[in-house]
Amino acid sequence: MKKIQSASHPATNKVIFDLTSPHVAKGIKILDFGAGHGHMAQRIGEEAERKGIEAMDCIYPCEIVPEEFKYEKVKCTKIGTESKIPFDNDFFDFIYAIEVLEHTPRPYDFFKDAHRCLKPGGTIITSVPNLMHISSRFSFLINGFGELFPPPSKHAKNAGRICGHIMPLTYPYFHYGLTKENFKHISFHADRKKKGCLFLAFLLWPLLKLSSFKYSKQLKRYDKELWFENKSLVRIMNSMDMLSSRSCIVVAQK
Repeated sequence: MKKIQSASHPATNKVIFDLTSPHVAKGIKILDFGAGHGHMAQRIGEEAERKGIEAMDCIYPCEIVPEEFKYEKVKCTKIGTESKIPFDNDFFDFIYAIEVLEHTPRPYDFFKDAHRCLKPGGTIITSVPNLMHISSRFSFLINGFGELFPPPSKHAKNAGRICGHIMPLTYPYFHYGLTKENFKHISFHADRKKKGCLFLAFLLWPLLKLSSFKYSKQLKRYDKELWFENKSLVRIMNSMDMLSSRSCIVVAQK
């Protein structure tokens, strides 16, 4: 079957596939939330078939416009814009959403529904454009808009475009949403390191480390309990991965 093209960056897709594919096995159910044309669903389906598993028994894609889904070996379920997952409780072992949540008005509702649909010990993986790489920070400083988050459009015809990026959340807020729904072992993963970002990050490294140190002390003085809750996030925000990664990929377990 012809390879289905992806709207997401190949490096992002590789990280998601590498995190998910080793766990493909008989009885494992995986949700592809916002599956697009079916690029990742096809890759996971072919991995299942390589292991002697029917693709339809493994990968469950869903999409707002299922008519555009091209991977014919599995059914694509229709979803709306309200972040609801149309499956039963404790149904999935893995849920991933690649470059989806920046388009949704209620990403925290998605975390709540994902927790409902995952089996105990199940994994959720999300990726969004990384607002916190250093070029994006400079863009925000100069023109008020981070990279890949231009002025948004309210027109439905633009929902899938970059101007359809309506939810500019960064890693601490995904961490908050996941923690609030009792997800555990939350971690940030990088994909493609942007060369321009790496250059700027190395150039400004002493300043950035000093800034993290001073901000952590300021937060601790303000509210020690809040500092203790978030001190690891303060460190991550000026880490080399955060300063240079194209995407913000977040992994957590139920």
